[in-house]
Amino acid sequence: MKQLIEVKLLSSKKSTRKIRGKVVDKWKEKSWYQVMSPGYIVEKSLGETPASDPELLHGRIIEMAKLGVADDMFYDINLKIRFRITAVEGNVCRTEFAGHEIAKEQIRSQIRRNRSKIESIQNVATKDRARLRVSTIVVTPMRCGTSTQKIVRKTIGDLIRTKAREQVFTDFAKNMVNGAIAGEVQEAVNKIFPVVLVDIRKSKVITLPTA
Repeated sequence: MKQLIEVKLLSSKKSTRKIRGKVVDKWKEKSWYQVMSPGYIVEKSLGETPASDPELLHGRIIEMAKLGVADDMFYDINLKIRFRITAVEGNVCRTEFAGHEIAKEQIRSQIRRNRSKIESIQNVATKDRARLRVSTIVVTPMRCGTSTQKIVRKTIGDLIRTKAREQVFTDFAKNMVNGAIAGEVQEAVNKIFPVVLVDIRKSKVITLPTA
């Protein structure tokens, strides 16, 4: 079962259990572990997460807003980045990028009457053989025909696959988050049809790089 945790936003409710008639606070049985984001995004603590056994932390997903991940990045509360815990060293959890998503409300605010929304979804492989699913969205200032949309969609797909093949996983992940790849998509699509929005709307890591 997928575990999606927002670190150290603790509930005021306490979890308890009984041992031979005694009530035991489960929180007191847990230890807190510091969660670190991977260095290729930014070397920074994401907060703390509890566990009764460090083995239970492996595979746990931590979700943070972009500002919470990197103060030097442009403030964007609409962008959530996900990290998967892959190793525990003492009381420190190491993570890898697991994907990201732009809030639907942000996308919806750009979709209006007489505009076209063009979406492209493809599975890609990076230079070091990581596999990801990448969803891109383009919004045009006026309606465009079906044939134009088809050309735009193919252009997006070809560019995203090429960028993935040319870059190792760490670079590809960073360039999705910081908007560099979206900028290249916008430049390419603008040669076909004007746009008002281009975003890598969502990504999901299917497999990490192989040795």
